Order: sequence, then C-alpha cells, then structure tokens
Amino acid sequence: MTRGLASSFIALVALVLPIHANATLVVIVPSADGLVVAADSRTTLLGATCDDRYKITQLRKPRRAVVAVTGEVAFIAPPGAQVKDICGYLESAPRMLDISTVVKHYLEKNPDLSEPSVNELSAECVNAVERLRKASPETLEQYIGREIFSVVIASYDAHSKDSLVLNFVVRIDSATRQIEAARFTRIVISPESRRGVWSYGETDYLNKYVFGGVGREYLTKETMDFILIDKPVSDATLNQAVAVATNIIDATSRMTQIIPSPSGIGGPVDVILLGKKRRPIEIQWKASQ
Repeated sequence: MTRGLASSFIALVALVLPIHANATLVVIVPSADGLVVAADSRTTLLGATCDDRYKITQLRKPRRAVVAVTGEVAFIAPPGAQVKDICGYLESAPRMLDISTVVKHYLEKNPDLSEPSVNELSAECVNAVERLRKASPETLEQYIGREIFSVVIASYDAHSKDSLVLNFVVRIDSATRQIEAARFTRIVISPESRRGVWSYGETDYLNKYVFGGVGREYLTKETMDFILIDKPVSDATLNQAVAVATNIIDATSRMTQIIPSPSGIGGPVDVILLGKKRRPIEIQWKASQ
C-alpha cells in the first residue's frame, strides 16, 4: 500500500471509530471546614480545545461525596462531515461509553464506599469498557499497556471531620490484553493529619514542570508555604484550601502555554466543598461566574 493510500485508510478508520474526550487535572485539599475538590474545565476532542466542561460529578448518594474521572472520560460517536462546531457536538454527541455516568449510577444505587463495594464498582467499570471493546475492537488498541482512565471518589464525614479519597485506574495489560482495574488507593485524612495537596490526572506533568520545574514561579508564596510548612489540616482555613487548589491548577494551565501537556489543561477552575451540609457546596462554579 502506498503512503498516500495508507494515510487515506487511516483517516477513513478514524471517521468510523468512536472518538475519545480527554479530561485532565483534579486537585484535592483538606481544610478545617471540609474537603475542597477543584478541577480544570478543558477537554480536548479531535484536536479542538473545549473549555467550560464540568469534571466534578455530584452525587445524590452517598452524602457529601463527588466523583471525578481523569484520562479518557468518554468515547463518543464520531461527528458527521457536516459538523463544524466540535465543542458544540461534544455537548450532545451519543456516548458509546461515559465512565462518569457509569460511576454515578453505581454509587447512587450502592452508596457504600467500603473496600468490597469499590472493588465491585471497579468491576462495573471494567465491564463497561469490555462492552465498548466488543462493539468496536479497534477503538482500544492504542491503550494496550496503558491506563485508559482514573476514577477519583472524594467524600467527607461531618461528624469525625475525616476526609476519604479513593482512586483506581482501568488499564489494558500489555501481555494478556485483558482490561483490568489496578492501583487502588484509599487515603483517610483526619483533622490531625499533616495538611497537604492530592492531585490526580496529569500528575507527571504537574510534578515535572510545575512543582519541579520553571512553572514553580507561577505558584504563590502562600501555596508553597501551605505545602512545605508542617501544620495540621485543622489549621488550614477554607480560604487557604481554595486558594491553593486554584493556584496549582492555574499555574499548570499557564505552564502548558510554554510546554504543552499530553491532554491540555485550562479553562475556568471549578471548586466545590464537601462540608457540614449534606450536599456539596459550589464555592467557585462556572454558572455563577
């Protein structure tokens, strides 16, 4: 096959396979008033940059809990040739797989964050990906030996004031080609724990180019002090936690203008609080800006 014919064939395949929508950076900061969860709002699709995308999924059950998915959040039907507005298409395009919806539906029916329940949730996610592969085998070939997405669940106990952050990834094993859930972590943060920052998504980029690179100049002194000075969560105010979370995401977004990140980070930053109220509180939300 000639180079020209090969290129045409690849383009044709791309038009009929499901396309993936990318999500990027989530930052979690515990405070004396509850757990702050922040996320950027940039999604990339077919080379288009789409901002103002909600990445924090609120739940009816369990109380004081949210979900964020990083990586390949959704696989959608490819747009027709008549579609000119890719970001507009992203809003209503048919989903062949939307992992945020899978997680939301499971947790609202099974509002239990115990280890056995999270294992069942991860199996549900694996099954959803298996169904996508059965419907479109070629779609997932590029993820062999790689992670497809990461699921982050954050919750807060108003009585103990403990925060809980759960995380697992779904990947395809390079040797067996099996879709599997892996790298389970379960972090409990009490008021007596050392205050700090937990990040998910583009963490390699964040660590290399922001915390450990020239992007560090975009971090405020207050953010650096918050991270480096040994104080307990009970000493972290809500305003501090919100400022630190947004500053880290903004700094990373600014850094991508110099060195592009693998999936793009940017747009307005959403911030929610899991605190005394049963429902998450929208501290900084695009709808209110």
